[in-house]
Amino acid sequence: MEITCINCTASITVIDNFKFNYFSCPVCNSNYKFKEEELIFLDKTSIASLQPKLKIGSKGVFDTITYTVIHFVYKINQKKESWCEYLLLSENDEVLYLIEEKGHWSIEKRISLNQKINSESILYNGIQYKKYETGRAKEVYRVGFFEDKIDVEYNYYEDFIAPPYGISFENEDKQKHYYFAEYLSQEELKKIFAIDNLPSREGIGALQPFYYNLSQVYTVFIVGILLVTLLHIIFYTQSKENLVYENLIDLDQANSKTIFTAPFDLKGPIAPLGITVQSDVDNSWMTTDFALINLETNETAYFSKDLEYYYGYSEGENWTEGSKKEEFNICGVSAGKYKIMILPNKEENSANSSLRIRIYWGKPDNWNLYVSIAIFLAIGVILYFIKNNFESKRWEDNYYSLYKKDK
Repeated sequence: MEITCINCTASITVIDNFKFNYFSCPVCNSNYKFKEEELIFLDKTSIASLQPKLKIGSKGVFDTITYTVIHFVYKINQKKESWCEYLLLSENDEVLYLIEEKGHWSIEKRISLNQKINSESILYNGIQYKKYETGRAKEVYRVGFFEDKIDVEYNYYEDFIAPPYGISFENEDKQKHYYFAEYLSQEELKKIFAIDNLPSREGIGALQPFYYNLSQVYTVFIVGILLVTLLHIIFYTQSKENLVYENLIDLDQANSKTIFTAPFDLKGPIAPLGITVQSDVDNSWMTTDFALINLETNETAYFSKDLEYYYGYSEGENWTEGSKKEEFNICGVSAGKYKIMILPNKEENSANSSLRIRIYWGKPDNWNLYVSIAIFLAIGVILYFIKNNFESKRWEDNYYSLYKKDK
């Protein structure tokens, strides 16, 4: 059905199955009563800044069903907070409501709620909804097609949320009506109604979901930790120590001289490089410098190890200090082609004449496992604090907020 405004001659289309008694022109804001197929002029109102973002008569598809925008209502509560409501109707008389507040959109439908409501929450379909807001609101502006006259009285309402879902009820005509809501992103709305310009979002919406489903993210992290642990166990049990280099160096010939091992290949996961040095130090010391050279990347890692062994007799007791043999690891050595530079240096006039060196690539160490788990845990903690901050902004200045100490 097409209705033509008497005042401005604008033509507005409404679907035939909606029986209306009042019409407010979205072009010139003339208000009419519709009686016996005729428009009867009542008055004229105008709030120029409150033009609906969705045109009356425009169509959008939700879940394969086409809906038509029937009317637009602007409401305000006693705290001067405002929002917009759109009534959508299908040809099969299915009704949806679009709610817009500060650039955040949600889609609502009326439901029957038999559960008992307590003062703080509602349990609906297995989901606990926390009380978010209570108040009284009234219509202050509207355009489109309506069954009833504008209601200038304040009506009581309550909102409960479990983002991205919500439950609300309103007292209308001395009856309670319950609604189920779901957050609708601007991107989805633009596709549904083929529009571009929508009001920018302000703050965190009551039903706006967090960027990620944190429960699912944590589940993935737990699976990741278990998988990394399992792979570590598999690699550890299947790997073995590989001898890379072993030599007995004559210190009388090689002291303070550079020695290079033959190139060798390391294959497998990251593992520590174990080095054992042994010399017959006798009340003396010696030091050995090493350089691990990656022949593929030319990266070089330098390290050294001291050997010292002293003994004697004092105050009626024998004593010793140090050791003739030392073992140490170079952690986190990855696969590749390497060679090692060795530079021994013993104390002058010392009796030790040889240095035994044994170098092997060991089993994968637990360091990689610990680092992987630490990364998962660190990201999890960071996401928790980000979400906590997100929620605190949602509930900011809210009487029912769980994020402040005193109500």
